[in-house]
Amino acid sequence: MKTPLSARRNRGQVLPIALAILLVLTVLVPLMVFYTQRDSVWAVSQSRNNTAFHLAEAGAEKAYLYMSQSTVTWGSIQAGAAQTNYNFDKSYADINGGTYTISITSGPNLQQATVISVGRDLFKRERRALKVVYANSTYGAVAAYAGRGLQIGNAVNLEWGGAMSPYTVDAAGRNHPQFWSASAITSKDTDPNPPNCDGPACCQWHSYSANIPSPPSIDFDFYRTSAAANMAGGCPAGGTPANSCYYASGAAAANAWKETTTGAAFFEGNLTIDSPGMYHKGDMVVMGNVNLPNGAWGKGNVTMTMPTDAWKHYCNDWAFYRATFDSGAPASFPGLDSTYTSPSACNPAAGCVSTKIAINGMLYVNGNFNNNGGGGGNSDVFGALYAVGSASSTANSSVTLYYNSAASSSLLTTNISLVRVSWQDSMAGWPASLP
Repeated sequence: MKTPLSARRNRGQVLPIALAILLVLTVLVPLMVFYTQRDSVWAVSQSRNNTAFHLAEAGAEKAYLYMSQSTVTWGSIQAGAAQTNYNFDKSYADINGGTYTISITSGPNLQQATVISVGRDLFKRERRALKVVYANSTYGAVAAYAGRGLQIGNAVNLEWGGAMSPYTVDAAGRNHPQFWSASAITSKDTDPNPPNCDGPACCQWHSYSANIPSPPSIDFDFYRTSAAANMAGGCPAGGTPANSCYYASGAAAANAWKETTTGAAFFEGNLTIDSPGMYHKGDMVVMGNVNLPNGAWGKGNVTMTMPTDAWKHYCNDWAFYRATFDSGAPASFPGLDSTYTSPSACNPAAGCVSTKIAINGMLYVNGNFNNNGGGGGNSDVFGALYAVGSASSTANSSVTLYYNSAASSSLLTTNISLVRVSWQDSMAGWPASLP
């Protein structure tokens, strides 16, 4: 019996289809094998890259621990001395998977150090590098710290830096700068139950915070020695030794201070500032209380430098910041993670100028800081205030404390408290001098 013509035609159509499928498979199968092999290679490469990255992280952590071990080590780094085993002169192999090497140098700013850590996998095919900048700064950008409570009121203001205390902070309704307290912040939050910040961004104040550091353990011996050796600071009679800026408790000169001085100054007792005021350029340590009975207590003429991160303290007062310090700033607050930085010179320029500066540097008060006098004239501070006791600043006359990042970072302590300033990938290669 003959096969129908239609059936013979169908069999003839199947053969080309089968050949087409085989042709496609001859192309796809090798491609699938190739991509499978490449995927395996990529996976291995990615694994080695991750290993190199973790080794670089381990190097950065080792550098952090090394720098934190003593003030002697930190001082050596700040002096620019090459650190043995931390100068790209040693390859560490204490972690499985590869090796890493470390460089520690001083800078870029005062009381800062730069760490470059390079990690390499065991087969020396993948390399990752990190660049981390650390600063020895207990508080970061804090203009005023008071161990037993901080009160800001009347015509007193803080600019460019925050206010911090383990006790209650009275912000007097201010919308800048940043306020930090382990207790209540009067006019902001007196309830320990959440929320304890200015949500949703939490960019200006933080109450009942568990992250408030204790007062810095400063190197009193260093400051005593520096003040006693300061014979050219212009300090009045009564110092020990004569003509120095070191004053024992009860020294008459400390009872009505109205001098223009420079360098390190140290007072074992109280310091009472009198009209027409003072101007001190340098660090000043007072082991007792500082009393400011009159608003007119500053007479220095200074053009100040604004810190690059000053803008972060004005998230709830951005119009004031733009009008006073940088008219070229973004139209609205750009967010704390913005790449915008404050210019060193104010725009308008008047925002960085004061003719009533009392202190141009760091003021450390082991007792209380009392600025509750009446009117009489403007007085400003360009620096950082640290008070172990309370700090009450409610003078009727205009008193402004401008944060000076250089004064804060130069504070010498008996312990090292490093904070990370920046962290980023680096293009640094493996040193040619190492195997």
